[in-house]
Amino acid sequence: MCLTRTRITKAFFCSVIFFARLDYSPYGRGLEMYDSSYASYVSFFHIEKSQRHPVLNVFIDIVRQRLIDIRKLKYKLSIGKNQEKYEQDKLSQIRRFRWALAYTLIKNEQLKRCRKHRLCSNRVTQSKTLERIFDKIGLTQTLPRKF
Repeated sequence: MCLTRTRITKAFFCSVIFFARLDYSPYGRGLEMYDSSYASYVSFFHIEKSQRHPVLNVFIDIVRQRLIDIRKLKYKLSIGKNQEKYEQDKLSQIRRFRWALAYTLIKNEQLKRCRKHRLCSNRVTQSKTLERIFDKIGLTQTLPRKF
């Protein structure tokens, strides 16, 4: 009887100690896969083993490096194309702006009155008109003439 108590006590302590361990299934050999923590632990080792194959790792590194090189090349080409397109767009935008500015300055009625040749002709016309008025009145113009 004492032997049975000792055996049950040892089994209880062992189950408490080993219960937290993932590498030991408390269900026994036939029922190991019904324990989800033990199944996860074993699956982790199988996947780690399959992913450590040296030939597979070298092949994956070569493929990955080629993909990186292709992406870098595409990126460099796209930067060059984008830079050229940006410069062309900028030049065409400047040309359009200058054309619109020139068109606006030529067609604007208010600005037509302020042009240099118009201002000169208006002053001459005004001065001639004032001369005629002063001549009719009999006054002489006090301002010096600029002809």
